[in-house]
Amino acid sequence: MMDVPAEKKRLLEQIEARADTAYAQVVGRAVSSPLKVYGLRVWEIRQIVKGWRKAHTDISLEDLLPLVEALWAGPSREERLVALELLQHYPHLLPELPWTWFDNRQQDLNDWELTDVLGVGVLGPWVAHDTEQRTGHLHRLVLSDDVWSRRLGLVATIGLFRTRKNTETLSLVLSLIDQVKEEQHPAITKAVSWVLRALTKDHPEEVVAYLEQNAAALPRHVVREVRNKLATGRKNGKRVR
Repeated sequence: MMDVPAEKKRLLEQIEARADTAYAQVVGRAVSSPLKVYGLRVWEIRQIVKGWRKAHTDISLEDLLPLVEALWAGPSREERLVALELLQHYPHLLPELPWTWFDNRQQDLNDWELTDVLGVGVLGPWVAHDTEQRTGHLHRLVLSDDVWSRRLGLVATIGLFRTRKNTETLSLVLSLIDQVKEEQHPAITKAVSWVLRALTKDHPEEVVAYLEQNAAALPRHVVREVRNKLATGRKNGKRVR
């Protein structure tokens, strides 16, 4: 059985050793959150987890989850990011997660960064494993009164779409966007833009049609960014030279 406190301490020591006060200020300006920020970049988080994964090649969800929970309960952004990155480094274990785990985590969300990592990297692949039984959770999320839960339900479709690019997934994604298309909260409008832009590569004609049908309801910046993506490959409309 894993010594969870010892493993958490070891990971936290690696986080603390890479602390960058200057970059922590950059993160603090970009991500409004009450969590402590050590100032690690995403690649540093992945480097820490990659090293841990190399030393723990054979592990069950029963052993991994207590460490994930202990890290998530920590006071810092980096501990929570390490927790989510650990799950992503064991993709074969993700389908075993119970919905109650996600339900509990969503109640802790209060910024876009952790919401997006949880949605794209963990919840989306989890739904992809059993779309028939699990897509209902996405509908319930986007109908939530909590803005971060709504964003979670939206961005999870990006992780879902990476492995299931069929028309059924497309219809699901557009139906979810329909539920929030008139919202003006930046956390939602930016997510809608991101999700629609992610669809343009595989379903450009359908995205064009959706924009034409919903241009009046969608925020103007969403329509502009998605049309730019369709025309130039970039949301700002500037072609890569």
